[in-house]
Amino acid sequence: MARELNRTELTNLVYGSSFYGGGGGGSSEEGLALIEAIYKEDPNASIKMIDIQEMENDPNIVSTMIAALGSPVATKGKTFQDESVNAVKGMGEEAKFRGKELKYIYSGEMGGGNTMLPLYAAWKCGLPILDTDGNGRAVPELNTGLLPVHGIPTSPVILASEAGDTIVARTKDPMDCVACEKIARYMCQAFDQGIGFAAWIMNKEQHLQASALGQITLAIEVGNILMTTPTGNAVEKLQNYFKEKKIPFQPIVKTGTITDIQITSAGGFDTGVTTVQADSGELFKVIFQNENLYVETEGKTIVTVPSIISTLDLSKENMAVPISNSETYVGQKIALTETKANERWYDLPECYHCWNEVMISAGYQIAKPEVKFW
Repeated sequence: MARELNRTELTNLVYGSSFYGGGGGGSSEEGLALIEAIYKEDPNASIKMIDIQEMENDPNIVSTMIAALGSPVATKGKTFQDESVNAVKGMGEEAKFRGKELKYIYSGEMGGGNTMLPLYAAWKCGLPILDTDGNGRAVPELNTGLLPVHGIPTSPVILASEAGDTIVARTKDPMDCVACEKIARYMCQAFDQGIGFAAWIMNKEQHLQASALGQITLAIEVGNILMTTPTGNAVEKLQNYFKEKKIPFQPIVKTGTITDIQITSAGGFDTGVTTVQADSGELFKVIFQNENLYVETEGKTIVTVPSIISTLDLSKENMAVPISNSETYVGQKIALTETKANERWYDLPECYHCWNEVMISAGYQIAKPEVKFW
């Protein structure tokens, strides 16, 4: 059913999507800045959100995802407002060229900045946002995603700069998301490690086939828990919520401190290792490439993607704040949690295999026998 999202729900969404970002997807600071931009322009603003079932059945009536691409550290604090709107306009023109009509926007990935961005673009362009997400989590590359795994063409890709420069990338094979990723990353570097982009134009049937349905509502509910629960009770409250939802969830570190961060920014990625010492004394290493990829302790891997590995900042008494890897620092008091990703991540072997290259690049040895999958 269609609903109008108000400022409170949008703020909940920022924190909930940051939780589901699993270390990537931009910071909540960027998402909150986008909300400020909306209400500065219109104090009575709301954003229309509709369920996938409310989309028109015509296969030529389509939606597009909107996101920002780049290094979270290099672009921290940048909101990509103009880039997102320019990407919508570019995809609208491309859709028309293909005999289709762009009438909806959807979120391409979860994250404090990257989920709010398509809502901002939808509001600015007068289009409804869909209650779905292209991944139900954040992902480091175009080829590590639900949509290509489930047969949705990535091409055409629209890349848009702040100044209004628009690049249309059409690969020979529309399913060649690796080629799309290469093009997007090169353009990202050309525009100071950050650019707006649109991809995966989808009709109703394709959404039902491939995307994480209801994910915006889920993120709003998680954000509401975080915003209304004292810090010391947040993990337990989340545990109760996910138990009611029958979504597997567990704390990896209930309370601990970051003791070391090794990070490099290159090629549109932040890659590194965060070391966390639990209050009980155990050491954990979180390996990430923008998003948290896997966790090791005592030389064993205990959690990997596609599970969502979330970091909660416990430094404030009134709220446990989910944070990206661009917001961590040595000495920070945190909790580390694991949440099962959307069920679409578990219905095909390719949902695991699409991570292989990223995981190997991060130092992971594929198919370690001690790793648990949901």
